[in-house]
Amino acid sequence: MARMIATKSRVFRFANVTVLEREFSLVIADKVQSVEPKAFQVLLILIRNPNKLITKEELLNLVWGDVAVTENSLARNISLLRRALGDDPHEPRFIETVSSIGYRFVCPVEASEDREANAKERDGYEKLSPNGRGVTATGDSGLGATNGRTTEWEPRAQAAPLVPLSVTSPFRPRRRGWPLAVTAFATVLVAGAAWYLHRPRPPMRITEYKQLTHDGHVKWLSGTDGSRVYFTHLSDAPISQVAVSGGETAPVPVALPNIAHVESVSPDGSSLVVDTDQKGIVFDRPQWIVGTLGGSLRRLPDGAGATFSPDGQTVAYRTSDGGIWLIQSNGEGAHKLATVEGAVGGFAWSPDGGAIRFSKENRLWEMSSNGSNPHPLLRGSHLAGGQCCGRWTADGNFFLFRSGNLGTGDTGIWAIDERKRLFLQPQAEPVQLTAGPVRWGAFVPGKDAKKIYAEGETPRGELSRYDAQLKHFLPFLGGISAGCVVFSTDGRFAAYVLYPEGTLWKANRDGTDPVRLSDPPISAFHPRWSPDGKQIVFTDLANVTSLIVDNRLSEVFVVSTEGGNPQRLLPDDMGSEADPTWSPDGRRIAYGWNRSSKFGATCEIRILDLVSHQVATVPGSVGVCSPRWSPDGRYIAGIGAGGRLTVFDMGTQQWSTLLEKQLGYEEWAQDSRWIYFRAEGAVERVPVKGGKTERVADLKDWPITGWWGWMGLDPDNAPMVLHDVGSDDIYALTLEQR
Repeated sequence: MARMIATKSRVFRFANVTVLEREFSLVIADKVQSVEPKAFQVLLILIRNPNKLITKEELLNLVWGDVAVTENSLARNISLLRRALGDDPHEPRFIETVSSIGYRFVCPVEASEDREANAKERDGYEKLSPNGRGVTATGDSGLGATNGRTTEWEPRAQAAPLVPLSVTSPFRPRRRGWPLAVTAFATVLVAGAAWYLHRPRPPMRITEYKQLTHDGHVKWLSGTDGSRVYFTHLSDAPISQVAVSGGETAPVPVALPNIAHVESVSPDGSSLVVDTDQKGIVFDRPQWIVGTLGGSLRRLPDGAGATFSPDGQTVAYRTSDGGIWLIQSNGEGAHKLATVEGAVGGFAWSPDGGAIRFSKENRLWEMSSNGSNPHPLLRGSHLAGGQCCGRWTADGNFFLFRSGNLGTGDTGIWAIDERKRLFLQPQAEPVQLTAGPVRWGAFVPGKDAKKIYAEGETPRGELSRYDAQLKHFLPFLGGISAGCVVFSTDGRFAAYVLYPEGTLWKANRDGTDPVRLSDPPISAFHPRWSPDGKQIVFTDLANVTSLIVDNRLSEVFVVSTEGGNPQRLLPDDMGSEADPTWSPDGRRIAYGWNRSSKFGATCEIRILDLVSHQVATVPGSVGVCSPRWSPDGRYIAGIGAGGRLTVFDMGTQQWSTLLEKQLGYEEWAQDSRWIYFRAEGAVERVPVKGGKTERVADLKDWPITGWWGWMGLDPDNAPMVLHDVGSDDIYALTLEQR
């Protein structure tokens, strides 16, 4: 006899939030908020037990049961709840984190019975005791809500419908029944076959995460030979290796100077393709094939993204003009395979060597290994965000790739199911294998098709300011994980961007009374106060390298410092805007502009007149980006090709080059006499009139993070950076194929 277990449904209220248990609904300020089911279950457990510490183990057992998941899944759902509730993990109003143990709901909660829901639940049911007679007791206290006491309900008996009797011969139904039975059986058989052939395949999933390295240093994972994993430490670029089972890392001696990183590992692990950093070249770097156990060096043509073929006899690479080239691993026979317009990289050979996949303007493409028929891979997919860096598993069953905001590194690993089974339909959409809070970067599939070796980053920074007397950086504003810090003209307020969340905030100069000015999906960068302190302009990086809106890279927004919705500064502009900067009189805004997101597109500096709403290009600014208006209004600084520092004189309307070196984040001193900037391993400054540079602060032993190594100045011209206190290590992920 069918039965349904019934429990009392309740309504919970706290602050301006209402939680309807039966409807799985979260209502905030009379507006229904969308919450994932697992996150909602976590919330129910916490609010049923206010002010009680619930351990991570208890939450995992109650919400996921026997399903094998890591604490990352729980942390992600806690993050989703905090985002929905507008809760700050540093100053929680609702969910408090008890470090390494669990969580506690700290807001008072009122609970009441949902009488309407409970009445509907009982409609049409009779109470039964365990022996089918009488009524059991009810209750819903404790972590599981029912505490073992339940009420069972059984549908009330209803009169059976009258069925007319047949008056035909008793033998006729039998003779006619056979074909009907056969037809019914065939129908069921066809329906079952159709269901089987079109049923959703069992999902792939990651069942285990094992950390292989434990140094936390920034890495670039390159490949595996089945027993070792090869990677590059990006801080000082030594090539290293670690066993696939984990343990101590060991260097791979390579007699090459200025190694940038390892591009690829040959299938047998005997050779590496490395590129070298030469004279600040970003693209078309010198490439070499080197042995993992020493031996001779073989020079390859300049390029990038070199990748070994499955047999190790051929290498594919790209050049900055969009060319895709092949060359034999002995360094001979280089020839152009194809020319593909746009940013190309991330080559992946199919296991049989018949196809090559690659990223083109951050979308996955495929072509034959002879260069024919290049075409997008995921036509019609609903997958948002950029796509890159794909790899096949060793058995060819799955194609793995990264997707998300590639510009900020907020990505996860996805998979396309390419298993070929008789009559079965291919998987329609990619499947997400990993999720936050860990950011998954470069990865390589293992040799057994069951392992994925991936670089996992847990990003966190500590805002630091340089103390000139101590000659050392010290935590600033409590060491908050925030960067892009900029102060109002009167020095009373600060604006900053939380890292890695990307939300824009303003606060008093000492960090008190913070107010959030933006919400996801906006990812704020480079905020600037208007001279009157009433507005802030900033760049939105949400679409950086994802290219999902009008082929733009970035957009400039403006928001009131009193709060409200940020608005596009130039809503009709179809280019890519970045790095806005106010004129001292507050009447104009200069910004960098790109014609499109295409690789190699030139940048220029434009000025928007806020009175006439006219836009003009600064004369001679083609090729110059990142404008910074001087406090006295006389100059606009910018960064040209190769990282050179250049200055535009507003009076003479002429450009002059101050430095020919790689640098970034130029900032004006308050008196407009100096320009500070971040160079290799240091913060330096140079006089605006030109002359010798001065080293202000050493960054050699102070690793930094956030937005390509952000650097700023406080009102006293003290450099500020975001000290890297996160972790970046290599993990072995176990892929379960069903």
